[in-house]
Amino acid sequence: MVNVPAATVRPHEKLRERRGLVGAVAMLISVAVSVPAAPGVWGKAIVGVLGAVAVAGTLLGQRASSARHAVGGLSLTIVTGFAITALAPAGLGEVPILFGVAFLPTRMAPGPVRTAVMAAVATGFGVLIMVITRSAAGLLAGVAAWILADRFIEHAALEAERNRAMALLAEVEASREAQREAAALEERARIVREMHDVLAHSLAALSMQLQALRAVAAREGVGESLMGPLDRAADLARDGVQEVRAAVGALRGGPLRGVDDLAALAERYPGSVRMRVVGQKGEVSAKAGHAVYRAVQEALTNAARYATGSRVDVNLAWEPDELRLAVRDYGLPPGGVAAGARGSGTGLRGMGERVEAVGGSLSTGPAPEGPGWRVVLRVPVAAPTGGGSSELGAGAGGGGAGETMVDGLGTGGVLGRMGKESK
Repeated sequence: MVNVPAATVRPHEKLRERRGLVGAVAMLISVAVSVPAAPGVWGKAIVGVLGAVAVAGTLLGQRASSARHAVGGLSLTIVTGFAITALAPAGLGEVPILFGVAFLPTRMAPGPVRTAVMAAVATGFGVLIMVITRSAAGLLAGVAAWILADRFIEHAALEAERNRAMALLAEVEASREAQREAAALEERARIVREMHDVLAHSLAALSMQLQALRAVAAREGVGESLMGPLDRAADLARDGVQEVRAAVGALRGGPLRGVDDLAALAERYPGSVRMRVVGQKGEVSAKAGHAVYRAVQEALTNAARYATGSRVDVNLAWEPDELRLAVRDYGLPPGGVAAGARGSGTGLRGMGERVEAVGGSLSTGPAPEGPGWRVVLRVPVAAPTGGGSSELGAGAGGGGAGETMVDGLGTGGVLGRMGKESK
């Protein structure tokens, strides 16, 4: 197994995971406390069922990609929280209510409807606490619920802005890399012109002068002591011309990024990327490696645009005769907003043309096993060069190296079906 840097998790991802864990634990505790506090056997049973419904609504509200389903789940959590609080005042039925109040507004569009829902829930919560405590001070609980909802709305807006900034950063990074490469190519072109116009011409003129000098020396009957050095000088001049021409050709070609540069590309991506590699490393042509690099770069940029805030998996599998690679995002996170405008599809079309030009194939479409978009490509492999399986996390970590990867790209897997036209 190849040693690779340990996976790292972005701070906002740690916060999101911690918040989800705290919410789940709080819901379970509230149910565990509320059931014994309910009167009678039937009361305990009803509160237990309501608690299970509240937990289910919470999970739906957090994980549903559809805003309608999320709003329905969180509304169910709030309603069951009210019912639990009314049946078991000594319990913790307030927890589902507050949880729903916190997250429900973040899944609703801004406007009078959201404001009215927040006001109704906060008022109902304050009245319920006032009745339970038999004190008008309980109305302050409604104010606290409103403040909590408002705070989570602000937090959701900040997360959306951060995701948009990350998407913009990904596009800026891709643009900067293109500018750097263009500047390098321009400098190489200048050096090529200088070498061709000055050095190559000078060496060619020197070679002609030496040949003329040798002809004069031969006509004058100069001895071998002078003819030998003249011949060697002429040979060196001719060799110099050939070497300059070879150097000019190499400079015109320019360096190409390849498969070995993918890890650095994943590290530079501002979002969360998990990269896995399985199989014995092989060797691909420079053009094929460059096509793979560009395909991954375009796929990451598209993920930043259309699946802003989503984790991205880059799965690479070396086979004896081909390299297979899949880049997959998981769609917009719940409540997320795409940071980029819908493109014309020219990026993926150009990617496909580049891969096909090196004898490979490319497919794009929705991931068959869940939400998100997937890009799958194959390019031919020349020969294995050694190495093993590895995993590099530039974001959220995943399973161990050498596991069967998602998208059917394990060493014994097959590529899944594809559909839908390129974005």
